[in-house]
Amino acid sequence: MKIWSDVEYVYRCLTDTERTQAFGSAIAKSVKPGDIVLDLGTGSGIMALFAARAGARRVYAVEIGEYLSRASEQIFIENGYGERIFPLHMDARDVTLEHVEKPNVVTCEMVTTGLMGEMQGKVINALKKSNVIDKTTLLIPAGLDISASLVQVDYSFFGFQVRFPIFIDYFKRTLNRPFQMLSDEIQLHSVEFSLDFSEIIDSHTDIAISRTGRANGLLIKSTTTLTTGVKLADCISYCQPVIIPMQDKEVTAGCTASLSLAYEIGEGFDNLRCDLEA
Repeated sequence: MKIWSDVEYVYRCLTDTERTQAFGSAIAKSVKPGDIVLDLGTGSGIMALFAARAGARRVYAVEIGEYLSRASEQIFIENGYGERIFPLHMDARDVTLEHVEKPNVVTCEMVTTGLMGEMQGKVINALKKSNVIDKTTLLIPAGLDISASLVQVDYSFFGFQVRFPIFIDYFKRTLNRPFQMLSDEIQLHSVEFSLDFSEIIDSHTDIAISRTGRANGLLIKSTTTLTTGVKLADCISYCQPVIIPMQDKEVTAGCTASLSLAYEIGEGFDNLRCDLEA
């Protein structure tokens, strides 16, 4: 049973100039004339169009959404690429070499902050197992860095205390949630998609306290390497920083706290665990 429609979010991604132009630049740098390109989660089809314009001989545009698959197919035809871009209405994790030619380049924009909410990691690993992706395949994006800071945040909403994840500047129209940074930003984890990586993130690290206060949230940020020389941090529709609620802990400037963060990528917040020992 479908719980919600993803069409609105795909539109927001399409019209996010910073995000879409960054991916367009990475594709233009990476795709060579004659390449086979596999675009996973094509959505509006814009990444597949970028690849075709860069000279790809054939682009396979995979999309699980029925409406999105139909709409993007029509978009390919209307832009004159109907004979070079081949839509595949299916789950990206199920793609095999029976469905596509061996790709030179794979584009897959299923990225959320910390790889928590979408299927980027699971899709890439599934296609490695089916040999669609190997060590010669160029992946866009190439990798992602995850960083964290301790914060003291106001969880009050409409007269209630609602201890709920806070997405900073969510589409730039949101209730202002004031917060104070209590520590420096530290790097928690890095994923390079071409290498073997675990779908379980389990980080334990010390974090230096820079301001005395009540730590009640962990601010998570991500920076994506799309390809050599092209990076993308958070923007309107992409990897908004998120504050994860924590139990209150008093912390003192100049001291060190022990931070633990664990979750399975692509599974959202369901199995996320965050602990601080001050």
